[in-house]
Amino acid sequence: MALIPVTLTTATAADAPVPASAVAPKVTSGVQNDDEQTVRDYWTPARIKSAVDNEAGDQAANAAAAKQAATKAATKQATAPGAGKQLGLTAQATRILPSAAGGNRSTAVAATDVPEMPHAEPVPFPQSWPAVVVGKILFVDHEGKNHGCSGASIAADGNNTVWTAGHCVHPGDGSGAAGFYDKVLFIPGYKRDLDNPADPTAYQAPWGEWVATSFVSPTAWTEDGDLFWGDMAAFTVKAPTGYTNLTDSVGALGYKFGSGPDWSDAIDSGFPADGYKRTDMDGYTQFYCTGHTEDATDLLPLDDRLLMRCDMGHGSSGGPMANTDGQIIGANSHGEDDGDGHPASDKLFSSAHQDNAVAVINKINELN
Repeated sequence: MALIPVTLTTATAADAPVPASAVAPKVTSGVQNDDEQTVRDYWTPARIKSAVDNEAGDQAANAAAAKQAATKAATKQATAPGAGKQLGLTAQATRILPSAAGGNRSTAVAATDVPEMPHAEPVPFPQSWPAVVVGKILFVDHEGKNHGCSGASIAADGNNTVWTAGHCVHPGDGSGAAGFYDKVLFIPGYKRDLDNPADPTAYQAPWGEWVATSFVSPTAWTEDGDLFWGDMAAFTVKAPTGYTNLTDSVGALGYKFGSGPDWSDAIDSGFPADGYKRTDMDGYTQFYCTGHTEDATDLLPLDDRLLMRCDMGHGSSGGPMANTDGQIIGANSHGEDDGDGHPASDKLFSSAHQDNAVAVINKINELN
């Protein structure tokens, strides 16, 4: 997860009529460069362990990169035509149960009040519905370094789509369609193998390992590294042998995009390798927080990020912020740091899931 300096000044978009200068969102599409078997062969347990180790490592570099991205985004927002102004696009879908659940698989659930729980707890049954929709994302950056993120199966055409943060699939450096990361893999139900405690690299993947095939992320991310409005992405996956598709296998979260940052009841989950004042997060265990989300900077323009109190850190990037109807409303993007790349608070931010999120889900549906 990217960390931004605690001194960063941000702003919020006002709830006012959309200005005529608002710009239609653009997206960048790309494909996985490696064939399926190459990706599967690459991710040995030892390489996965190195990806997990790198999540909490290189903290100073992570902080510097995040600071640069935040500065670039702020400059872009201040100068670009229509920057921060939204068209008011919306899109929504209900969650889908896995096929084994039977009955009406596409169903809304009654909203439930959840407690304020900023101290993340391990998910009790991470390999069962509904937690199994959340999985580990692995990728190789352009310097050949292994990394990990989080993501979730999302309801989309083709039934093989994952939602995550933009920085989990693309550096946001202006490299366009050619810049998507290599060897991207999604593992739902990922968990340390407790039956083999002597091997620190052992893990379980009872629902298979799904190789990414195509990617979509807002141009606001791929070109501008915009943490406020653009840090999100979707990618399609190929089913491993013995599986039909991702949604049939583990189900899918729905989504509700364009509904603003304020939600009274939300659930946040991911695979953190570190956290704010935490020593028990290992990158192999799914954690979750509950509580509410709010506008990150309520009284200032050009910033409609979601803010949730949750002490998960690096590795939880891309994990879903969802309402209690099982709909994605955001994705873990960044937190605050102490200047050295260490989490400085339990503030966890998502880019605003508004016009850009609608554009991404629409494009991934086209590709399917």
